[in-house]
Amino acid sequence: MGTLNPTILRDSIKEAKATKDLTGISHAEQRMIIHRIYTRKVKEFSALYPVVFAVENALRSKLADFLAVHFNRMDWWVLIRDAIRQGHDHTHFVNGNICGKPATQSFIKQAFFAMDKVLNVQQMAGRVTGQDRTDEFYYCLTIGELARLMETDWSRIRQMFRNDATIGFKLDLHAFKTNIGLLRDARNELYHSNPIKNRPQVFQASERILNALDFHLGDYDNDLRDTQYTRVTATVIRVDRHLLPAR
Repeated sequence: MGTLNPTILRDSIKEAKATKDLTGISHAEQRMIIHRIYTRKVKEFSALYPVVFAVENALRSKLADFLAVHFNRMDWWVLIRDAIRQGHDHTHFVNGNICGKPATQSFIKQAFFAMDKVLNVQQMAGRVTGQDRTDEFYYCLTIGELARLMETDWSRIRQMFRNDATIGFKLDLHAFKTNIGLLRDARNELYHSNPIKNRPQVFQASERILNALDFHLGDYDNDLRDTQYTRVTATVIRVDRHLLPAR
């Protein structure tokens, strides 16, 4: 089983010992039980990705539209890009505004920091270079960078979500950071193929944010459950050297 994720495998063995009576059955049967648990855990792990994916994309798209209205241009961030390329830092915008519209100094500073990181990665720099840009900047940011940009001007950014009375809970800065923190940590664990120990909490955090953006996670989850897709068929014939999955 050396090709399996060691953490998920250890958890599968622990669960098998805790829930199954493994005494008196063959090693082959034990392997089957452990591998079934392992496969279920991988499926549970994988099922979280579309949820986190939905939150990330909802936040990027909504923030792009919200700030486009506020700054009266979708590509307001090209001013940050061009200022950096001309050797300026965030103090270049001394009046605390972008495109003649108010922005906190913290927001401007974070925008400079995020754009500078983007410009220092060749592949991403190409996405934000040139004319006729729109929302490319947002899709170059990590979920953490996107959240920090929002947090630096929270009193304004809060307006892009539904009000507390509508969503049924208080979405203040602390609540936003708490929910985003759960999602960011889960995103990192998913990226590194590590098991997610707090799946219900991650799902609930996703639901809170999506609900505040008029996105119904329950229906989305049901659609994912019911949607059929064309599976890619494996062509290699199993032979004796194929030890996994257990059979």
